[in-house]
Amino acid sequence: MSGIEAMWASPAAVATARTLVHFLWQGALVGLAAGGVLSLLGRGKASTRYAVALAALLLMAALPVLTALLLVEEPAGPAATAPAAAVPAAPAERAVPAISMIPGGAEVAQTFGVSLLPWVFGLWLAGVAALSIYHLGGWRWTRRLSRQGRPVGEAVARLARGLCRRLGIGRAVALLESSAVSVPMVVGWLRPVVLVPASALTGLSPAQLEAILAHELAHVRRHDYLVNLFQTAVETLLFYHPAVWWVSAQVRRERENCCDDLAVAVCGDRLSYARALVDLEGLRSAPRLALAASGGSLSDRIRRLVGAPRRSSRRSWAAGVLALALLPAGAAVQLACARDSAKDTATASTADVPSEPGTRQGRWTADAESNGVRLEMIVRKAGWGRWTSIDEYPMSQFAGLATGPDVRFELRRDAGTFRFRGNFDGQRGQGTFSFTGNPAFAEMMGVGPASDRLLEMAVHDVSFDFAREMKELWAVNSPRQAEDEGNHGSAFRFVHELLGLERRDSFADQLMQLRFHNITPDYVRAMQDAGYPRLQPWQLVELSIHGIEPGYVKGLRESGYRRLFPSRIVQFRTHGITPEWLRGIVDAGYGSATPDQLISMHIHAIDGGFIRKAQAQGYRGLPPEELIALRVQGKVKV
Repeated sequence: MSGIEAMWASPAAVATARTLVHFLWQGALVGLAAGGVLSLLGRGKASTRYAVALAALLLMAALPVLTALLLVEEPAGPAATAPAAAVPAAPAERAVPAISMIPGGAEVAQTFGVSLLPWVFGLWLAGVAALSIYHLGGWRWTRRLSRQGRPVGEAVARLARGLCRRLGIGRAVALLESSAVSVPMVVGWLRPVVLVPASALTGLSPAQLEAILAHELAHVRRHDYLVNLFQTAVETLLFYHPAVWWVSAQVRRERENCCDDLAVAVCGDRLSYARALVDLEGLRSAPRLALAASGGSLSDRIRRLVGAPRRSSRRSWAAGVLALALLPAGAAVQLACARDSAKDTATASTADVPSEPGTRQGRWTADAESNGVRLEMIVRKAGWGRWTSIDEYPMSQFAGLATGPDVRFELRRDAGTFRFRGNFDGQRGQGTFSFTGNPAFAEMMGVGPASDRLLEMAVHDVSFDFAREMKELWAVNSPRQAEDEGNHGSAFRFVHELLGLERRDSFADQLMQLRFHNITPDYVRAMQDAGYPRLQPWQLVELSIHGIEPGYVKGLRESGYRRLFPSRIVQFRTHGITPEWLRGIVDAGYGSATPDQLISMHIHAIDGGFIRKAQAQGYRGLPPEELIALRVQGKVKV
């Protein structure tokens, strides 16, 4: 398998490529709409034009996300209770199938007989990587500039503090002189720094310097550094679309105009401010009307300030022509994908497989592996979506599997039965299949007999026995555990939701999480015996992912810490805290230390032996923070 094919094997790559193709026409439409609105506004207020351009960029950022969500269809079936969600990634040592809802991998370039979508994804990934490296270098450069700057004189600092009060900036802003910059610029957001070139401090009059500083401080007041980070992210991810660059350029241009208006409002003289911009440009090593400190054409800004007629831009016309050219291209690709999807759906629907109530039909391919058979199953759905499963199975699990041009075999599960037909030469095979769900199992799980969730449960081999045992264990569980964790637990659960480990109400979804991560009823019972009878599925998954065994939990309890939240246990495990280390801390007299204090002590290599040596040298009764200080300062001889 080539590199591009290996990348394309990921379902996420298919979804990404389709989304990128759709954005060809989506981005063009948004860019044309933004250009039309900005043309109607003419020389209107800069703040209004800025809001329009920024709204267009926000829409461009949101459209790929919305498109990806729309391409992933809801699970079918009358009793389906929740959309099929991607199962969290399992630890590397566990071999698990990859099941997800992804858009169909249609062959777009049918004229050439091959699909361009893998190349779309590969080239896009290379472009994103290159731009990310470039921006990372720029970020490091600006950080180095802020560290190398020198504090300005008291008179200039006093001038800046007065401007901050007049602009309503309540936080501290550092003002540094730098010989490495040719124009003033703002760096950072939480701790903003204004870098001023040395030439500006000596070559501008106090009034001009005040006007230039007012412009830079206006960026701080408006939090433009954050918006610029957002622009950089959008330009990096959607770099291939000219409309994105054009809209982003309008945002930067109008942002400078907004700051010019604020500077004029503070300084009170529009012509003097324009003169200050001209003089500042003249102090550069190569005088020219180029880009100012934070974007926007300086000549256009000066024309706007003095009321001169605005020059027509050829770039806007070029961007518009490119956007119009992308509309038919995007439409052609979309029609090709739709035609291919319809063809595949028709092929699957006319397959020579049984048609019964609650039956799903699709295609399969198989490759013999050293440990069995690698089987891929695909079920086309109406529109763009499909259900896909890729997994390895022992040869013995397939009933009736033989070799020949017309083979028929089955894969039997409690959730339902897969029936396959096609050809298999002992190494490779392909054909059609049907899946008939078990109505009794579907009723027990509360899912539809033809739903994607039932398909997934059959692939994962969720059995009647597993479901019954877990249901009995759930009878003694209570949702209070999740509520008892307080604020820390709420934040911890929020992170889990971002990772796809969110709690679900469906019993079938809970079983899928546990089965996917090889969490057995014995593991749940052992955790109950270790003092945790109310663990929820998402908590069990997190504990299992971090390799936390019941013995480890029991050891922590025996060391004296009996009421640790599951999230704290994960933190202890992540920081390498062992029950033996904890017992040493308790035996040394620090059994009342909080979990945060314990973690900090472990980070600073404080154990029971260190505490006893400190006590022998006269340091007794110290709180954990002072013990840490002793360790850092090296006052205890070890």
